[in-house]
Amino acid sequence: MMGRHRLRRALGASLVEMVAGLLILSFVTASVVSMYTTGRQSHRRARFYSKSQTEIRYALREMTRRIRTSNALLAQGTQGNLSGIASSSFQVVMTVPSGGGTKQCRYYVSNGILYRQTSTQSAPGTPILKDVVQLTFAYYKTAAGTRISATGAVGSATEVEILLQARYESVTTGLAAYVTLRSVVAG
Repeated sequence: MMGRHRLRRALGASLVEMVAGLLILSFVTASVVSMYTTGRQSHRRARFYSKSQTEIRYALREMTRRIRTSNALLAQGTQGNLSGIASSSFQVVMTVPSGGGTKQCRYYVSNGILYRQTSTQSAPGTPILKDVVQLTFAYYKTAAGTRISATGAVGSATEVEILLQARYESVTTGLAAYVTLRSVVAG
């Protein structure tokens, strides 16, 4: 015959065992919630990165197509016949073919927005990308297979390197593009 103490022990768990079980369950629950939260934040950050990269690629594709088909680049700091915004070195101004003639076009950043403005538009032009952190242009000329900087003589440049950085929510990312002016190289 079992004693009272043994019988009680066989029927259920003691308070200490229940508290220990709850403590283990709380640790497991806390670690699962922590892993879920970390995974969710990583997924969110990756989504922001992807969205930013997509928008930057769109803007770079727009700029590279226009620069590639341009007739000539205008000197740095030149505003040409474009109205409204003061010129700066963080813009590219070019002449582009337009219906049998030419017009001027520029890409520049103002208040964190990348704009495309043509000589037929008033300032600021058409917004291309928002939340721009940085836009820089480097100009090069290739002669006899040697690439040299043409930053001081932008009008003679045959290539343009574009560096564009933008921010989307908590993620800042950037891309670079290298463009050769077809009309200048082809002659």
